[in-house]
Amino acid sequence: MRTILSDFGLEPAVVGTTVTAHINSSDPDGFRCTVYDVATLQARDALLPRADAYELPAGATAPELAVGDSVIALVVGVSGEGRQGGERLLLSATAPELVERVLAGFVEELLTGKVVIKAVARVAGTKTKIAVAPTTRGVDARGACIGRGASRLRGAESLLNRGFGKERLEIIEYSADPVTFLTNAMNPIQVTDVLVHRDNAIVAVEEHQLSGGIGEGGLNAQLAGRLTGHYVRVVRAGTDLRAALDELVSSAGTAVSG
Repeated sequence: MRTILSDFGLEPAVVGTTVTAHINSSDPDGFRCTVYDVATLQARDALLPRADAYELPAGATAPELAVGDSVIALVVGVSGEGRQGGERLLLSATAPELVERVLAGFVEELLTGKVVIKAVARVAGTKTKIAVAPTTRGVDARGACIGRGASRLRGAESLLNRGFGKERLEIIEYSADPVTFLTNAMNPIQVTDVLVHRDNAIVAVEEHQLSGGIGEGGLNAQLAGRLTGHYVRVVRAGTDLRAALDELVSSAGTAVSG
């Protein structure tokens, strides 16, 4: 298994590094953490802002991190407010780039460039959709990221969820065609028809898949929209898509993605 955890050894710490943050204490501003450099075993001071620790759908209850917990996070900055005037790493547990780094630790094709990540739509701790595409003929980008028996995907999920959350990762096959891409992005729901106009899209699904297509709290449609750059409305198969699109554009005005 490959991982990209605590893989910085430069001074100062490199922004964009994935680390394991061990929580020491908390206050209204966030969680005070320790991060260890794997090269030197040096302990570094870090802060995971409380506002950045969770990103959950409306109405969901966030788990509370506690002293002794450890979470996977991304270094997004460095400040001079650490202990004894030293550096403090600023962390994010919700950044979409964190998912990219964790997944790359399990997918060799991402590290070698045979597969690239085209887009990520994430609600941290809940669900993330990742659009991938091959750069090498004959490479199955989606299959490479999922792995045999879903081993790579499950490994990335397990690592990402260490400490808290039950975030599910969905690998989506990218397409330059907007209709095909949006159809793929609605996975695992089977789409019967799609109508796209600029930033808006109507997606039709069978009656029994309507709730799944929308998702709890609208999450599946929202993430599909973020991923593809559309404001998505899910309707029953057989609906007049043109009329539904006209209604959406009229009600949403200058609707934007997700």
